[in-house]
Amino acid sequence: MKILNKRVHIRVASGVASGALIFSVIASIVWFYISYHDEVDRSRNQIRQVITTVEQTASIAMYLGNKELAEEVLRGLEANDIISAARLTSQEGLSASFEGSGDLKQTDIAVIFPIKSPFNENEIVGDLLIYPNQQYIEDNAIALAKIQVIVLVLYSIIIAFLTLVIVNRILTEPLKNVANRFHLITPGDSTRIEIPFGHKHNEIGALVGDINHMLDAVNNQIDNERDLRSQTENLSKKFRFIFERASAGIGLIDATDHLIVANPALLRLLGQTFIVDTERFSKTDFTAYFNDPQVIKEFIEEFWAKPGNQFSAVDIQLKHKVRATDRWVHCLFSKVEDINNPDDSLLEVVLYDITERAEREQNIIYEAEHDPITQLLNRRAGMTKLENSTMEAEKKERSFAVLMIDLDGFKHVNDTYGHDAGDKVIIEVAHRIKQFFRGSDVVARWGGDEFLIGFSYNPNYDTAVSDIATDLQFQISQPIQIGHEQTTAVGSSIGISLFPDNDTAVGPLIEQADEAMYYVKNNGKNFFHFYQREKVAAPANK
Repeated sequence: MKILNKRVHIRVASGVASGALIFSVIASIVWFYISYHDEVDRSRNQIRQVITTVEQTASIAMYLGNKELAEEVLRGLEANDIISAARLTSQEGLSASFEGSGDLKQTDIAVIFPIKSPFNENEIVGDLLIYPNQQYIEDNAIALAKIQVIVLVLYSIIIAFLTLVIVNRILTEPLKNVANRFHLITPGDSTRIEIPFGHKHNEIGALVGDINHMLDAVNNQIDNERDLRSQTENLSKKFRFIFERASAGIGLIDATDHLIVANPALLRLLGQTFIVDTERFSKTDFTAYFNDPQVIKEFIEEFWAKPGNQFSAVDIQLKHKVRATDRWVHCLFSKVEDINNPDDSLLEVVLYDITERAEREQNIIYEAEHDPITQLLNRRAGMTKLENSTMEAEKKERSFAVLMIDLDGFKHVNDTYGHDAGDKVIIEVAHRIKQFFRGSDVVARWGGDEFLIGFSYNPNYDTAVSDIATDLQFQISQPIQIGHEQTTAVGSSIGISLFPDNDTAVGPLIEQADEAMYYVKNNGKNFFHFYQREKVAAPANK
């Protein structure tokens, strides 16, 4: 701070000295010029005054033609230093002159004064030629001008010094003291600057007052910031505690679907116990953690495209781990937008583990759609899947077969061995049928001992459906263990309707397969029959 004070003092002194110097130079030049010309003019006036003094005597000398008197006049002029030479000339031819010690130059100019008659002012009796002593006049003018310039310079220096002392006493020194005291005050300090003596009601006093007000405002601001920082730290601790201890997974995703922030719960849900390589983990595609990345990717893209900051949620399955059970999560998405820079907006995601709920829902759905004994699709679910299968077959122009199966001899098993044995037979038959067909095919328990089958086939293979029905009957007819080292066997009557040969609607196809099955029942059982309108109608008429 002392260096700063010295700089201020030097700058003030330099400013004052420079101003005084510039003023002195300009004023000296102007004053020298004025003094010089004033002295030259004064010398010329002095010559005129001398001429006026001797004019009357010279007039008499010229009028009388008295050379001695004329020379007397010239001796009087010769005694004057400002005249270097003079000459009196009359009209009658009288001439008298003198020259000083200095030689006249060709550039010297004479001043001619006409001499009038002492008795008649209108009559000129002669001329008086005066050569001013230019060198003497100029030397005197320069000397006098120098003295005046020196006096002016000294006066300017004195004024500048007094100004510097006064400015330093009244302005610079108080400002230095204020600056030194201000420098010693630290932020938050209660110390204030005292107003210098004699400056209470001027600008320095006002400046000190403003500085003190500013210090008060700064202290208040610091106190407010400390309180705010303390509140922010407390809130940050609470939010961090919530973030780290939350049971829900919380994270941030950038516009490229990369996970950039994740709490421990989210890491656990995603199969990460801790982040070994934070940089590697932060560059991981968030969608890669799901069983079907494309579904979650499309969902996120649609959510980004939505206007505003709405919430969107989706239930989705996480990717399987080796020997791990299915895990389902409820994903809640919301936008974290930067108004000033929309390109830096993020996506907040909250994940809840809903595996138990999903399992319960799946179990409820499974129980609602499956037969409790055989675990096959029940009648309602089978009807729905059959409708979807026929629509897909129609769309892809495939052939589709519907089989209605009724077990032969099942009532005998129930009556002979009991309902438990009957359940075992139903379960085993269902197991054999399910193994016989693909997962995309329709396999449903239609009633007590009735089953509905639906599958697509190759129409170019004429015996495709017949072969399947033959093999299926063979599988069903194999002996079945019913306990206590006892076995039994059942047959099957199968009615078949074809899509689109017989019909394209599901209801008629089922009815036609059912009619064909009853045709088998009424004609010896334990074989299969394709629906044919004229042949099925005969037993009905009977």
